[in-house]
Amino acid sequence: MNKGGTQLLTADGVVGTSGVPIWVYAIHILSGAGGGAVVSLRNGTTASDTIYVTETGTASTGKTVLFGNGGLLFPAGCFVDVDTNTTSVAVSFSQ
Repeated sequence: MNKGGTQLLTADGVVGTSGVPIWVYAIHILSGAGGGAVVSLRNGTTASDTIYVTETGTASTGKTVLFGNGGLLFPAGCFVDVDTNTTSVAVSFSQ
């Protein structure tokens, strides 16, 4: 592992280095006033890759999801897919 930390995304995007295995330890979802955010973490580098996790937030509120000390492994990389109610997603990871 040579890369890690927290990455803030305000739109769909790859976490860390694209296509490289990654461990995700936590996400913090911030929803806009229009409704609860829906955020999917996908194994890969595009919005069509396999969904490993989907979380839903609450309007105008933040939500933190912890994946434990070992985190979740995304062997093909992690792509964050957000809906229009998502203001931002902070992803804690190592790679």
